[in-house]
Amino acid sequence: MDRKAYMRDVYSKYWLTAREKIYGFSDYDKTLCSYVCEHILKGRKLLEVAIGTGYPFADFFQKAGYSVYGIDISPDLIEKCKQLNPNINSKVGDAENIDYPSNYFDCVYCFHSTWCFPNLNKSIDEMLRVTCPGGIVMFDIQNRNNREIDMEYRKRLSYHLGGGIIGYAKHMLKSILHVGVPIHEVPSYPENIYKHLKKRGIQNFLVMVKNDDNSIETRNIPGSFAEFGRLIFVITKDNPVA
Repeated sequence: MDRKAYMRDVYSKYWLTAREKIYGFSDYDKTLCSYVCEHILKGRKLLEVAIGTGYPFADFFQKAGYSVYGIDISPDLIEKCKQLNPNINSKVGDAENIDYPSNYFDCVYCFHSTWCFPNLNKSIDEMLRVTCPGGIVMFDIQNRNNREIDMEYRKRLSYHLGGGIIGYAKHMLKSILHVGVPIHEVPSYPENIYKHLKKRGIQNFLVMVKNDDNSIETRNIPGSFAEFGRLIFVITKDNPVA
């Protein structure tokens, strides 16, 4: 089973209720929403990539007066999103092949999800493609340079390679184990994203770090930021990206 199939058919079952019942609308989430509201005018079109059930982000933005769209690879999550949020234009979709025209949205965002994407660079390219010039693409990553993040990833990798089925089963959030099940979360090295953006000729972006108090802080010079487990990228699209 590849990662997309796992996310679509197995791991998504957990997220049918987990976001609302376990994680809620955190201070960090509210800070991300505030940033979008400060930079994108009300009434503009937003796209959430990996929308899940629509809670909390899409739900917040549509209530705040935005025209909100969303895609998710899981039909079950989209069905629940439509039930809970009929005013959100949600549909099944793939982050690596977004089914919308180029230059269509004023802001495309993806929070708490990039570590589930098999090809993050391709997803970034697609998010940029459907964003109009002057709009922004915003997403967060788990920082592989961070010691705690790296240790958690190595633990998942060890379980995946046979280092403890019981521990692996617990870590997979009590999902049903399948033969060949993939690692569900893979952190990113920010340096690889910098390299990809440079290759695409994209220079107008900033990197923010998530502090322990859930605030976010802009850093002027991109770096490894090993002391921070979560980084936020904000890319301003100056010109159409092919």
